[in-house]
Amino acid sequence: MKYRNILLVNDTNDDAEIFVLVLNAISDKIRSSVESSALEALKKLQDSKLAPDIIFLDYNMPYLDGSGFLKLLRDIKGLKRIPVVLYSRDSGLMIEEAMTKFNGVQFLKKRTNFRKLFKSLQNIIISEKPEEKFSF
Repeated sequence: MKYRNILLVNDTNDDAEIFVLVLNAISDKIRSSVESSALEALKKLQDSKLAPDIIFLDYNMPYLDGSGFLKLLRDIKGLKRIPVVLYSRDSGLMIEEAMTKFNGVQFLKKRTNFRKLFKSLQNIIISEKPEEKFSF
């Protein structure tokens, strides 16, 4: 398994619940945590000694959007190499700009269908292919 410690930063409870249910269905070895505030997530990341293996980031968040979060994250030594997947319903220009500006950032479209989200997340979390793109 490529990623075991997963952080979801998402302010929508329903989306977060489905996401965690899917992670639990993929493997009981996955440790997931959810932060509903990008600002709070950054604070906890800075204070924590254990960084997540990957971050799934809702792009459209109040107070600090995906680009703002990524800019601050990439400035924190020890955290800037954490893979980030933008997790959003929209795949518009702002997402494309963020993916271009912040090298290595991928995109996963939010899904409410359990089976489709399961397949998408399983492909990301279990995959051992380092060059694989995560746009679905």
